[in-house]
Amino acid sequence: MYKITSYLYLYFIALAFAPLVAFVSYHTVDMGFNKLYGATVTILAFILMIRKGVKYSTIDVLLIFALGVYLYNLGWDIILNQRTLERKGFVHDFFVNPYFNIVAFIYVIDNYKIPDTLIRHVRLILIGVVAVACGVSVIQLIGDPFFLTPSEVVEYTRMMGALTNSFEIRRVSIFGYLDNLQETISFLPIVAIVTSHAIRRKKYYLLLLVMFAFIVPFGNNYRYAQLAYFVALLPLIEIRKSKVQSVLIITGAIALVGVVFVGGLYLSDFDLEAYVRERVLSDSASTRLLAIEIFNKFFYRNPWFGSGVHLTDEVIAAIAGRSSQIHVGYLAHLYSYGIVGSIIAFSFWLMIARRFYRTAVRTHFWGSLAGILIYLWANVTQVYYEIFCYGLTIAFLFDRYYYNKWIDENNKQVEEDNLQSSE
Repeated sequence: MYKITSYLYLYFIALAFAPLVAFVSYHTVDMGFNKLYGATVTILAFILMIRKGVKYSTIDVLLIFALGVYLYNLGWDIILNQRTLERKGFVHDFFVNPYFNIVAFIYVIDNYKIPDTLIRHVRLILIGVVAVACGVSVIQLIGDPFFLTPSEVVEYTRMMGALTNSFEIRRVSIFGYLDNLQETISFLPIVAIVTSHAIRRKKYYLLLLVMFAFIVPFGNNYRYAQLAYFVALLPLIEIRKSKVQSVLIITGAIALVGVVFVGGLYLSDFDLEAYVRERVLSDSASTRLLAIEIFNKFFYRNPWFGSGVHLTDEVIAAIAGRSSQIHVGYLAHLYSYGIVGSIIAFSFWLMIARRFYRTAVRTHFWGSLAGILIYLWANVTQVYYEIFCYGLTIAFLFDRYYYNKWIDENNKQVEEDNLQSSE
């Protein structure tokens, strides 16, 4: 009989293959990411806790805040009866709720000794994921923009009237079967992890793949994603011991990416001037100004605990078709969950960033920190509150691995120092 650690090992290997698993699932059993990976990690967390015992488990304050986010959302669900019963009852919701799934995931990641072999295998898989994502984006740019794209995404594009506008089509690469925002929230953290691996292992040839990875957010047409790509280059800060030299190299890399892409676009007869005019310089400030206007109008009616929902009938009426939502994630969260709920959630997000930053400073692995920074940046313009997603769970895995390795090395050094002093 397999030990629980063997099942966890297989879980993380399967997690690294999430885009492929989601594709197969979509065309067979049609189970989403939360059902496949959320329910599984929740079950594994309970088994691990039973085997390990609560007394001997690591319960980090981060887990407590994650549980607070879940309970706050669950409270609103029960009060409004808006999702719990619709998800076939409380027990079903408990296992597939992404806000509880991240609680279970943090418990697992903090109480599982991550083996070196697992990280080696996952790193190879992630390099493959980036390469395949780039290849699919090329096909979507020069051929079929909906190659390997779920029918729901195609229908949404048709509904938005962007089916024939190549500057508005959201090409989702290989991530559409996970979520239509995962080409940013998940792909770019993966790019950051591959970048950090390339720097730490001095495998600089992988930086060619990292530079080419810009084609994914470029093809996606989200401007915030294109800017977020450069956050994924944060690990380049470690390419030289001198931070000044590292900054100069990062600047050079950004310039090189720009030159290569502009040259490639001209060679492919891409109308770059039209793209800049119709997409890069198109009006988006009005949507954000509208978000501020709607927020100021309705937030103060329920400032402490919020409305419990993202869009009420009065908000929809006030927006009047000018936007799909309050298009600033932080303002939308304050409106929906109030000051109390937002303090809990925002504190949770910042604590993740703090945890990843501490690991980065100690171990020089900046990939995970770049991942959460991309998430925080995305919510300036998007509305996405789930930490339990492909890219960020992988960021947690690598952060904990390098942190544990740092702890082990420090303990070993202390033992050696004590041994020498006793002699």
